[in-house]
Amino acid sequence: MSGSSPPPDNSLAVEQQREKAASDAQALQDQKDAQHKVDLSNLRGTARTGATGAVDDYFSSQGVDPDKYAGSIESQLNNILSGISPTDENPGASFTGAPQSVYDNLQTAGRTKATQSVNQFLPSGYEMTRVPTTLDDPYLAGVEGEQYSDADKIIKNMLDRGVLTSSGYGAAEKDLDNQRAGVRSRLNEIGTGLLTKEQQSLRDIGNTARTTAGSLQLGQDFDPSTYSSQADQSFNDFINSLGDQIRAQVPGQLFNTAGLAAIGGAGQGAGNTAYNPTAASGVTDDTTDDTNKNQPASGTNPNSIF
Repeated sequence: MSGSSPPPDNSLAVEQQREKAASDAQALQDQKDAQHKVDLSNLRGTARTGATGAVDDYFSSQGVDPDKYAGSIESQLNNILSGISPTDENPGASFTGAPQSVYDNLQTAGRTKATQSVNQFLPSGYEMTRVPTTLDDPYLAGVEGEQYSDADKIIKNMLDRGVLTSSGYGAAEKDLDNQRAGVRSRLNEIGTGLLTKEQQSLRDIGNTARTTAGSLQLGQDFDPSTYSSQADQSFNDFINSLGDQIRAQVPGQLFNTAGLAAIGGAGQGAGNTAYNPTAASGVTDDTTDDTNKNQPASGTNPNSIF
């Protein structure tokens, strides 16, 4: 009896078929993956294009021509796109809110630029540089000098008329010199008040410029020189009238001359000449007849300055 033949060995064929099926499946998957990649890229492109349209529409709704800012708009949208993963299934979500954010960014940049331009013309502390605390010194010195000269004329007149001796004149003049500090203090109060007022005026102009720059709407023009011109005009008006303003606020003669005759008399000691009220008052016209010059006034003591 003959034995049966072993079954044919098909393992190679089976393995080949399995490998082919796996290869075909991989090829199909690769094809799908490639197509999905293309689809995702198309979605990114569509989302990017849609974002441009949405931004343009938003700008137009705000009354702003988007073409004027096309370069900046494209740059911001491209930055958003660069942050989206190539595998993101919903790239359009990243552009949500882009129209307003792009608009706000450009508006903020415009405000910052405008504020910087103001700071170039009217920097912080500009008013203190333009109107320093010493600006009024020449004017105050002039008023002080004039008033001192007027007061000094009174005691010089008394010296010329013989009411005071040179020592008496020196005592009276020393009193005037001692009054200088108080006179300067009062004048400084007047000057400081005027300077402070002008400093505030310049500060207000600068603050108004910065407030305007900081609230600019996108597309709105801004010229910082408008405000620097206002500051120049304010300062020029102020400096041209500063002397007159100081004099207008001086309440009269600040040196006290009422007691100069007595001070001078006390300073010259015994042997005083008769006190002449006309000389003490600063009157220089001689209205006394020569025959009466050496006669004491009725009811007066010829040995007293009073």
